[in-house]
Amino acid sequence: MPPAVMPPPPSETHLVPPPWTPLLIAARLYVRYGPGVRLKRLMMREWLDVGLRQNPRPQMVVRTRYGTRIRVSTTEDLIMRSLYTSGSWEPCVSAFIAARLKPGDGFLDVGANLGHYSLLASRLVGPAGVVVAIEPAPAIHDELLANLALNQCGNVRPVRVAVTAEPGEITLFVPHSGNLGATTMLKPDRHEAEMVVPGLPLADAVSTAELERARIIKIDVEGAEGTVLGSLARMLGHLRPDCEIVVEVSPERLAASGGSVNSHLAPFLDHGLRPYRLVNSYMPEDYPVMLRRPAAPARIRGPITEQTDLVLSPVDADTLG
Repeated sequence: MPPAVMPPPPSETHLVPPPWTPLLIAARLYVRYGPGVRLKRLMMREWLDVGLRQNPRPQMVVRTRYGTRIRVSTTEDLIMRSLYTSGSWEPCVSAFIAARLKPGDGFLDVGANLGHYSLLASRLVGPAGVVVAIEPAPAIHDELLANLALNQCGNVRPVRVAVTAEPGEITLFVPHSGNLGATTMLKPDRHEAEMVVPGLPLADAVSTAELERARIIKIDVEGAEGTVLGSLARMLGHLRPDCEIVVEVSPERLAASGGSVNSHLAPFLDHGLRPYRLVNSYMPEDYPVMLRRPAAPARIRGPITEQTDLVLSPVDADTLG
């Protein structure tokens, strides 16, 4: 997920955002379906993204590039706005997951948010597959449930808990309403809302059978990745041989919780998994480039010093094809 930062003011763009007009609708259609990249990048950076943020569209249902349908409650929210303009979220991550999952596979979505990845996985693994979507924040979980119903996902089990070290309750913080995906267990300097939610260790949130079927485990939990990785490390013996783990890690957040990237990844590397870097950007102008040619995950052979989207894979190669 993107850092919990406020969106830039209009003064940081070269063009003044217009009020909502049919022209803005046409711009969105061009960005979504038109040819080329350069003009799309310009329109996204200077006009469309800030226009949709400041003049939000009313609630609607959009179809993603993978054929799933997602309810967009407001284009003020970063994830919903990206789905509306581009039909995707985190294009390189989405492309990797789409290329990996096959009918009958399992998928664990820890930090499911609106359900983009759970919906994608549900479609790919089919009726014989299984998806577990874990999302603790009540309002976001309601959006997840609405999207699962919209797509008639009978193979997805939603779970409304936070993954914690011990059973109990934990407080979540919402830094700002324009990025619900930044909801975190780490208390920020400023936040707009907070809530108390139930927490369970990963071993209690998913069954052994669900874990053993997982082809991919996706973890995006805004500062709690150390807790989730620590819980998962104790269950590595249950993973299938080709299981891959997609996880966002932040050295800064791990340090704030008393850990480090090296200490949390060590059990997985000792288990025979190798780290690969997934290209990711939350700048709207980068989406046309990533969608046109998603970059393959590249092997990491040095230290991880910044927030990084990782694939932990048993494959030993320079890139994951």
